[in-house]
Amino acid sequence: MSNINVAKFLMNSEIEGPGTRFVIWFQGCNINCNGCSNQELIPLEPKYFIPTSLLFEKILEAKEEFCIEGVTLLGGEPFLQPDALLELTNFCKANDLTVICFTGYIYEKLNLEYQNILSNIDILIDGPFLIKQLDYKRRLIGSKNQRVIKLTEFYKDCDYFEKPHSEIEIQLYNNRLSMNGDGVVFDNEFGEFKFKIN
Repeated sequence: MSNINVAKFLMNSEIEGPGTRFVIWFQGCNINCNGCSNQELIPLEPKYFIPTSLLFEKILEAKEEFCIEGVTLLGGEPFLQPDALLELTNFCKANDLTVICFTGYIYEKLNLEYQNILSNIDILIDGPFLIKQLDYKRRLIGSKNQRVIKLTEFYKDCDYFEKPHSEIEIQLYNNRLSMNGDGVVFDNEFGEFKFKIN
């Protein structure tokens, strides 16, 4: 089993892809896109360094408690941790869970080295975020250059990412608040973050 450096995970989310999903944010990215909506996930430093087996337990718990249909992988950059990513995607496939993965890398380059991982992914959203090409027409897609690549037939008729609206999700756990979703909800036309609580 590998260890994995994660920034956070959510047991269930209804806005990080089709259906109810377990969501994992990987810590660390070497692409450093200007205007990245996950600035805190860029540093290549340990955040929560945990064994993949612990995540497996939590995913199975979420499958039983929340009837998740799959797992969404975000970053940071998931492909910077290929051993853990392979274990994670193998586990999902073995447990009949779909996999959606966001990456700043291009599919064609990933396919040269990581076919074993890509074969476990149902939808890959690829490409770096380009702030001058902000995409307001597709859900969760940051810029127009990024592609939604359906690598399996599972979501072949699904238009989840093509819908022209954005959502955020706010969850409360005891005294903690978690907010996730589409950053464009709070961005103006220049990509500036405009969110204030009075």
